[in-house]
Amino acid sequence: MSGIKEIREQIQRIAGTYKPGDVAFVAEVTAVTDTDCTVKLGELELTKVRLFAQSSEAGNVLFLPKLGSKVTIVDFSSGQLRDLQVISCDKITSFTFVENGLNIEFDSEAKKVDIKNETVSLRDLFQSLADIIKQITVATPTGPSGTPLPPTIQAVTQFETSFNSLLK
Repeated sequence: MSGIKEIREQIQRIAGTYKPGDVAFVAEVTAVTDTDCTVKLGELELTKVRLFAQSSEAGNVLFLPKLGSKVTIVDFSSGQLRDLQVISCDKITSFTFVENGLNIEFDSEAKKVDIKNETVSLRDLFQSLADIIKQITVATPTGPSGTPLPPTIQAVTQFETSFNSLLK
């Protein structure tokens, strides 16, 4: 059965699956920026293809496709290949949601997450917490204590390493 699939794919490559006037077609991603991508459609390279983005009351969503992934593209110029937008992709490198100052990004290539609003990020909050714990002193009958003992500093350092490996 896989032989039939390979033959079909080869015939499609030779004949080309895009026909002028097609409203939607599949292409391969060759380059990506923050707002658009370049795709290869047969031997034709198309630039400035807008990325899949959705704006609604629920928020603004942006998907960045992985290089080499297959994307479905809609041609809003009725076959003239001028006004193109990605509407789906089979592999993504990042997913971003932005709404009312909240920004959440999942980056699969960096293997990190970024959560922030207009005033603070989750990473900055965790860093502040770690810094506070490292410098904490408490009242004792003989006056303020010193900074935490080495086992506590070591635990806080491990906490920092962990959140820095997850958060942008």
